[in-house]
Formats: sequence, C-alpha cells, structure tokens
Amino acid sequence: MNDKFFRLPLEKQQRIINAAYKVFSENSYKKAPMSEIATEGCVSKALLFHYFTNKKELYMYLWANAIEMTREAIIEYKTLETDDFFEMLKRSLLSKCSLMRDYPHLYVFCLRAYYETDPEIQNSIQENYNDVSKVSEMTVFEKIDISKFRKDIDIKTMYAEIFYAVDGYMLKKYRSNCIVPDEIEKEIIVLIDFWKKVYMQEV
Repeated sequence: MNDKFFRLPLEKQQRIINAAYKVFSENSYKKAPMSEIATEGCVSKALLFHYFTNKKELYMYLWANAIEMTREAIIEYKTLETDDFFEMLKRSLLSKCSLMRDYPHLYVFCLRAYYETDPEIQNSIQENYNDVSKVSEMTVFEKIDISKFRKDIDIKTMYAEIFYAVDGYMLKKYRSNCIVPDEIEKEIIVLIDFWKKVYMQEV
C-alpha cells in the first residue's frame, strides 16, 4: 500500500474508502470491479492502483480499517467502562451505529467479508475475525459483574445466544437492504431491554 493515500485530504480518503465499502458490500470479492470503486470514489482506476497495489490489498485494508475504527468507537463510547453487561451491549450498539452514519456500507461489508468464500482472502479474514472475537469475549467476561445475573443462567451460553441473535438481525437487515442506523438503534435497544428482564435477577 502506498503511503501517498494517507497524505490525501481526509475527505478524499473517506470518499474512496466509502466507495470501496459500497462496491464490496454489493458484490462478492471476485466480482467487485476496481473500475467501479474508482468511479464511485471519483478517482482514476490508475490512481486507485497507485494507492493500492491490487484488489486483495485494498480489501484487507478495508477489513483492518473496519476493525480499527470499531475499536476506536468502542473507546469513544466508553463501552468497557462499566460492569453492567447490558449497558456494555447498549454502548457497543451506539458506537457501531455512529460508525454506520459516517460509513453507511461498513457493516454490510463486514458481514459479506465474514461469509466470503474466495480462497484468496477467506482464511485471512476468518483467522483475524476469530482472534479479535476471542480477545473481545475475554475482555467482556473480565469486566462484567456476573452476580447481577440469575443464578441458573450459563453466562457463556447467554453471550453466544445474544451474539447470534444480533448477527441474525443484522443479516436480515442486510438481505432486505435496510441498514438504517436510527432504526437499528431503536429496535436493538428494545431487544436489549427484553434480554435484561429475562437474564437479570429481580432487584
């Protein structure tokens, strides 16, 4: 990757990145044309290849960039500065929705990347995703106060259930072409409040 990309004005960088997220979110890795990304990002195809050597380099940069921006948003929203699991979940949701407002196609790109089957990138994405997920899960379990949960609840099973529910919810939104951050916030907050009633001890 050429460092000249990072010397571009931030507005131009964001335009190119958003263009790439959009095209890759609408196509499989193999069928996503670099020419379409260039057109969408208002740069020439030659210049796009000047910044990114090839499609794989651009794709892996987008993936790493999504992970890093998510990490920064989690810090900004003080997601891990509480021991209340459901408050943590709510802050995590708000941080991700804030990212979707600036990068509308980022979450859909991540979903497609996770399910991508092209051997050129599949292993790299899956390995990185698994590493990040393990660290995230470990951090959450170190932080939360488990004494607030019902005694008959298996915390890890609950965590997995909620994780898969949110993932399924977002996949449904993606398939119906309905990624609207304000709507997602409202609907998932309702779910979080429901889970809290189900899993927490009555005070």
